[in-house]
Amino acid sequence: MKANDPSTESTRVLIVGGGPVGLAMALLLDRFNIPFVLLERSKSTTDHPKSRGCWIRTMELFRQWGIEDRIRARGLADKTDIFVYVESIAGREIGRTNPEPDHQHTPAWKCLVAQDAVEEELLAVASRSTCGQILFSTECVSFETTDTEVHVTARDTQTGAMRRWRADYLIGADGAGSSVRKQLGIEFRGPATIAVMANDYWRADLSHLPVARQAAGFRVIPEDCSLPVATILNTNGRDRWLTVSQIGEQQDERPSPWTDEDVVRIARGHTGIPDLEVEIINRSIWRVSRQVAASLRHGRVFLIGDAAHRFPPTGGFGLNSGVQDAHNLAWKLAYVLRGHATDALLDSYDLERRPVAESNADFSYGNRLRYAHVEAAVRSGDEDRISFWINDTDNHLHSIGQAIGFSYEEGAVIPDGTVRKPLDSREYHPTDRPGARFPHLWLDTARKHSTLDWFDHDFVLVCGPLGAESWSEAAAQAGSGGLPLDVQVLEQTHPAKGILMGSRGAVLVRPDGHVCWRMAWLPPKPGDILTQALRTIAGYQ
Repeated sequence: MKANDPSTESTRVLIVGGGPVGLAMALLLDRFNIPFVLLERSKSTTDHPKSRGCWIRTMELFRQWGIEDRIRARGLADKTDIFVYVESIAGREIGRTNPEPDHQHTPAWKCLVAQDAVEEELLAVASRSTCGQILFSTECVSFETTDTEVHVTARDTQTGAMRRWRADYLIGADGAGSSVRKQLGIEFRGPATIAVMANDYWRADLSHLPVARQAAGFRVIPEDCSLPVATILNTNGRDRWLTVSQIGEQQDERPSPWTDEDVVRIARGHTGIPDLEVEIINRSIWRVSRQVAASLRHGRVFLIGDAAHRFPPTGGFGLNSGVQDAHNLAWKLAYVLRGHATDALLDSYDLERRPVAESNADFSYGNRLRYAHVEAAVRSGDEDRISFWINDTDNHLHSIGQAIGFSYEEGAVIPDGTVRKPLDSREYHPTDRPGARFPHLWLDTARKHSTLDWFDHDFVLVCGPLGAESWSEAAAQAGSGGLPLDVQVLEQTHPAKGILMGSRGAVLVRPDGHVCWRMAWLPPKPGDILTQALRTIAGYQ
């Protein structure tokens, strides 16, 4: 393909893959007014529930993007973030976990909502873009990269027509089997197959059962050993259910594949309703993996979402990690494309997100191991053993620390010398330490405005009230070079525990809400120091 070929179209960023992560990237680029093209080979968004949970950081972003209420309206009710262990849904309950307590660390609590609903809501916003376009039934056939651009060839899957684009950057958001990653030759590290699973998505009205509205999922351990142990996930609290069953370790080990009639029989056994009217919606077989790409960047190409990492679904961090990948990368691309930062800023994407992916992969894998302990306890009949392992399962869904407590230790951050604390997956400990998400504090008694609302398009200098005048002058000096910089004063007399910048200090917060620099005192020349910090983050020093 020649760069001056008249048939070649141009854009700034080309996204391959239109699942929730690709759509989130499209929405973000539109918010930064960066031209984009998104290619998705499917003819529409997914019709399968797939992932089923948007955790706190994701819901905070949805709140910022104006879709939180619509997403929440399509999810389960609050306090349903529990597993119920049963012999059958209408039969004996063995035990249940507890809802995760909300300690008001966020303006947007998590929501148990299915991926198909999330994709539809993201598409509704992204498709209104005035600077980008989303093309379904269009697959990326190949791409070539140079030092200055990427050339992409795509095909309309319905007509066979070929189209070509020139872009500044390419983003692979095309899932676990990513063709973008494979063409780059980037390997996945970790086991590709931990287990082989069957997903059976079916419709049946269970709304007459109170428990059907109370739980995110059921772990069914039937007394009848001819029925498989399985997890039944609740997608709407009424009539759509997803049965997830392990059918082998390295391959399908069933004597023969289940027919639709078998799936109906199993659903009736799992629900404990012999004459239940069951309609099969769709079915699939997939593999549980625990893998992270060796690199998330190759020149002008980036990997996000499942193209970059594959987790066991136990923990629900696949979609959530992917959306945060997009949130981390979008502002960096925007700043480089606008000339506010050098290409070095883009190297920080891999440095920051790959360790988070490894942590989320380990957390998810550990949750998976717990299932075998619970089943063995139930089979033993020992009530104390059963109680112990069901109580331990709270660590599966009580994961606020895993969701928002992580910190970037390398990348677009300037360490201040303080020592990193170990991540507590179950508890969140607010902090304004460089690398961390700046803590949420309500700014008004009506609880409508949060400190998180400050962070969107620009860098923000958050300072204490006694140093506000000096820091505002410093920000004016630092921002005179053209890098957008806002100033916010944290007026509260008693700010949240963990905010250590003090009444005279300040922290510099990136557009994605992560602190990148902190100084808990007022230095002699704050303007010079702040200017140096901004230039370092932007890659100029």
